[in-house]
Amino acid sequence: MKLETPAFAIHDKDGAQLGVIECPDRFSWSRELNEVSRLSLSAPAQELSPVLTPWTHWVSAWHGGQLQWFGPVADVNRDRVSMQLEARDVAAFMWETRTLTTRQWSQLDVAPIAADMWREMLALQRVDAAPVVLPSRTESRFDFAVSANLKYVHQEMAELTKLGLRWTVMRGRPVLGTQPAAPAAELEECHMSAGIQIRRSGRGVKTDVRVQGKNGAHTERVNLAGLQLQGIVNLDDLFGVSNIQRAAAQYVARTARIRDELVVPSSATLTPDAPVELDMLMPGINIAVSALGLRTVLRIDQVQVSGSASGTEVAVTLATPDNLSELEKAGGQVQ
Repeated sequence: MKLETPAFAIHDKDGAQLGVIECPDRFSWSRELNEVSRLSLSAPAQELSPVLTPWTHWVSAWHGGQLQWFGPVADVNRDRVSMQLEARDVAAFMWETRTLTTRQWSQLDVAPIAADMWREMLALQRVDAAPVVLPSRTESRFDFAVSANLKYVHQEMAELTKLGLRWTVMRGRPVLGTQPAAPAAELEECHMSAGIQIRRSGRGVKTDVRVQGKNGAHTERVNLAGLQLQGIVNLDDLFGVSNIQRAAAQYVARTARIRDELVVPSSATLTPDAPVELDMLMPGINIAVSALGLRTVLRIDQVQVSGSASGTEVAVTLATPDNLSELEKAGGQVQ
């Protein structure tokens, strides 16, 4: 991973650059999955320090001439010799914007529904950042309704997240939807600064699964050392699955296994020779990690870039991806 010298600029709300932050002595910025990302930095007192105003001014982070982060200023602290600045990405406006319209959506993937609300919010706030909507990765379609002025936008997003919405903000632009399942990169243990462990967990193991809905029910069982670990999958319409018995068998075959998986310590930093670049590290993408004789596909949940006079580090937080069964793709709710 090649890390260029960072630079930080101040902009007005329309994007026009007003100046740069000279000689920052410490900084950090992040990319987050389903969360607001943040930027913080400290620097000697600047000519711009007295005029910096939350929401009115924006800050951008650059590495090697490439924009990597952009968002409105949230707080500024200063004294005679130094200043500290905090900023958030555009998702922060979800806490400052009421639901704008009364509207119903019928049988849609959650990402286009979210995109409609994001567009309305960003238009109201006069932010030029059209959402990127990824192709749907499941067959799940939902009816969803909102009422103007009764909730904040972040509350509506929380409801859509329960239905499977994944979102992030990349370089100031929202990206809505689930990333492709195929790994975007291959990493080895030597590419991580912290040691990797193997975990053998029994959480989520089910050997006896009942699939039920208003049109009927089907139970599928698999023998695993005589265990009777039961589960229920609720599906509104059993006919929504092409072959309910096959789908139930596929689901229980996946859950009736005790697996070994790799566990990467939280916020493990990447080594300089890691075969990835900062541009590609987007929350939601999958990467493959090989260590201790095991290869595991993990999802990036957070990217954290931090730096000081001693250099710049990139840390990633990884989690198990959403490997959905056919039942879950069709809208099955697992209990």
